[in-house]
Amino acid sequence: MLNEVSGHFGDTFTELLGKAEIWIFLTLVGVSIAVPIIAPREIANIFIRFIELTWPIWLFFFLFELVKPIYLFIKQEQFKEKEMAVEKNTLIELRVPRELEKGPQAMEQILLAIHGMMGAPSDWNKIWLDGETMLWFSLELVSISGEVHFYIRVPKKNKSLIEAVILSNYSDIEVVEVPDYVSLLPETTADMYAEEKDIWGTEIKLAKDPLYPIRTYAAFGVSEESKVGLDPTSSFLEVLGKLKMGEFAGIQILIQPASKDWAKKWMDEFDKIRTPKMSGDKVQLTDPKETTTVIDSVARNLAKSAFNTLIRVMYIGPTTMYKDGSGFVRGGITSAFNQYSSPTLNGFKANGAVGTSVDKWKKPYVLNDTRLEMKKQRILWNYRKRLIAPKTFTEKFFTSFFMNGNNSEMFELAIDGVATIFHPPTSVVLTTPHMRRVESKKSGPPVGLAIFGEESQLEKFGG
Repeated sequence: MLNEVSGHFGDTFTELLGKAEIWIFLTLVGVSIAVPIIAPREIANIFIRFIELTWPIWLFFFLFELVKPIYLFIKQEQFKEKEMAVEKNTLIELRVPRELEKGPQAMEQILLAIHGMMGAPSDWNKIWLDGETMLWFSLELVSISGEVHFYIRVPKKNKSLIEAVILSNYSDIEVVEVPDYVSLLPETTADMYAEEKDIWGTEIKLAKDPLYPIRTYAAFGVSEESKVGLDPTSSFLEVLGKLKMGEFAGIQILIQPASKDWAKKWMDEFDKIRTPKMSGDKVQLTDPKETTTVIDSVARNLAKSAFNTLIRVMYIGPTTMYKDGSGFVRGGITSAFNQYSSPTLNGFKANGAVGTSVDKWKKPYVLNDTRLEMKKQRILWNYRKRLIAPKTFTEKFFTSFFMNGNNSEMFELAIDGVATIFHPPTSVVLTTPHMRRVESKKSGPPVGLAIFGEESQLEKFGG
């Protein structure tokens, strides 16, 4: 924790040194010290008098740079609490027919539309007076006592537009607004223990830098033209569909559009991949075919739009079933995410810093039971609130607890990667009996479906 805080403090200090106001202040301080020593008495007196008259102004600029991120954090937290509240959002369920012809490609088109609906605020008043910041959507694959559901949580103002986009890509799917299932979950670990239940949870992050792509649906052979291939969703359904009465498991994928130029910060790393490695005075030989494959894959990945992504997994079960149930879900979900891994590209791994386990042989060695309870409470709270990871030192500092820092991590994931992880299962895996489904196919989206949204949003989908 101390190492993390010191690291973030160093990043913040470096950021401060990049601001002109800070350098002006530091220059003024340096001159104030030097002038009385090296300058003639008359000049020194004039300068000292100048400082006496103007020091509040320079101190204001300096303190403003320190206070600004705290002010912005408070305003943004107020904005997020208001905009992400239950009354301003809705949970829609995707109910799938027994035979679904569309594959992950259709979900990729939906995610592209969602990506276009969300944007960072650019108006000064909205940012500094209202604390407006970019919001996020939640894609959720949930099992309640073995019945599997596909959910998308969206702002109510975007609901009709998103329904139209979903139905235009998946005409056979039924889109239903449903009560938020998190109301069924305990609010605190104390409530959970009162129900004689326990919790396991963690977050999933990339094994390498985001410029390297994961295995996407194209590598699994899943397409709308072919009924063969392996739909990776089947691995999740196999695990989630086997939960017993009283058990709960959820995979929560929070997505927030990455900037249009998200790939720029990875270009130096990409250049290293494209540059032959040197060993002494000689070029280090590598497999040219493998290198070409990696370069092409990374280039395609960086050319795509992406989401800042956070993946959270949680299991809650009766204490009498917890040991076997949590072990089964933990192992099954881990295996399901392993299928997206590629030895030469990227994959997923657990973020152990947020997992509900404590190693007594690792720092800080003490208060293990207390730290475990904090981690359990945090994973439950974050899941219920669908909270994303902090982006700045200020956010991380004010959302950390004693001996339990906020170690959630978001990463850029290209849209086809998100669609590969979350999409309605194709007909090749719809043999599972534990899904909420539509018993018959629909002929298409309802005629005259009302679409509400801002003009700029509607233009994205116009003819």
